[in-house]
Amino acid sequence: MRENNVKIITNATSYFMHQYTKHYLHVKKPADRLPPPPEDKEYLLYIHVPFCTMFCPYCSFNKFNYTKEAATHYFKHLREEILHVKALGYRFNYLVIGGGTPLIDEEELIQTIELVKKLFDIKHVSCESDPNHIQPKTVLRLDGLVDRLSVGVQTFDDTLLKKLGRYEKFGSGEEVYRKIASMLGILPITSVDLIFNFPNQSKENLLYDIETLTKLSPEQSSFYPLMTSSMVKSSVTKTLGKFSLTNEYEFFNIIKESLKKSYPSRHGWSFSKEKEAIFDEYVIDNEEYVGVGSGSFSFINNTLYHNEFALDKYAECIAQRKSAVVKERTFEANSRMYYRLMVDLFNGKLSKKKFEIMFGIKIEDALKKELMALKFAKAIKENKESIVTTEFGDYLFLVLMKEFYMGMDRIRNEARKNLSL
Repeated sequence: MRENNVKIITNATSYFMHQYTKHYLHVKKPADRLPPPPEDKEYLLYIHVPFCTMFCPYCSFNKFNYTKEAATHYFKHLREEILHVKALGYRFNYLVIGGGTPLIDEEELIQTIELVKKLFDIKHVSCESDPNHIQPKTVLRLDGLVDRLSVGVQTFDDTLLKKLGRYEKFGSGEEVYRKIASMLGILPITSVDLIFNFPNQSKENLLYDIETLTKLSPEQSSFYPLMTSSMVKSSVTKTLGKFSLTNEYEFFNIIKESLKKSYPSRHGWSFSKEKEAIFDEYVIDNEEYVGVGSGSFSFINNTLYHNEFALDKYAECIAQRKSAVVKERTFEANSRMYYRLMVDLFNGKLSKKKFEIMFGIKIEDALKKELMALKFAKAIKENKESIVTTEFGDYLFLVLMKEFYMGMDRIRNEARKNLSL
């Protein structure tokens, strides 16, 4: 596709999604609890650990400066919330732990994972980490507790690492490489997570990251496009320089082409050596999930719930009523249809039968105009059973998903306006 056409279609898609999220992604209705499970089934449990020793300029997630005292109190309340969710009747088979920096307090995290495994029939545990918490002695303690460890490397390029403040904190790209190499094979899956399209990142910088990744050869990798919502735009500009989308499409195609032999299974912006291996994109892969911890989200029975963000108020909520839920928003069928279209095609394929079972209407009738627009843009191909993305569609739905995630920052921004602790 011609470069000019790519730019026009991409800009129009970004604008549409920006307006859509601006209209829909608000959670204002007060709430004080999570409802009991609407179905007798197993859900996904997400645990949020909101502590860091440094804040990355591009990160918009709920986070606070780490102190041992604050973390000890927080994990105590977190485990109480987990017990409350158990008492409501929820069953879980998949645990995802994100942050912040989940391994920032190793003892507390291990105690919490052990509690969850005792309470529920957990089959998979996925956890995030930064490069400072992946020493073999630490990772060995996670053996049998964690199935997938996702290491936030972001880049192996020393110039970028210095601009990000990560060189001083986590070491050079070569040092991070050695840290990961020393712990590979201890856990079933290690994922190396990278970011592309940094301001002033060259094609040569990107190829260096790809070459270093393939040489390291972890079981999985994720290549996220840099996301610059209103919450982080100024800090990104101040730290890294002016952001541009000029190279994003080219860089995405370079990543796909470069990794297709080493990592033949692609899942959105994530790549795996094994087709059936687990990923931790829990929002994408799970229709419903429960989040516990400060600033976490739950989506149950077409309703999005979010927990209190401030640590002191989170503690009060748990002490008073065991639940930290403070807001909710129920989404109408058309919003859920758009979301399903975006998520399934982000992963390359939408089943028409699954869509009809879910919504009681054929997708051709429900989203006729949207499908026509996507065909006109040469983003999808269709047959009797499914809709699949074209090569350009792979990128276009990455753009949509990126805009959706940035739209979620509106909820975080609103919740953090009156943050005290």
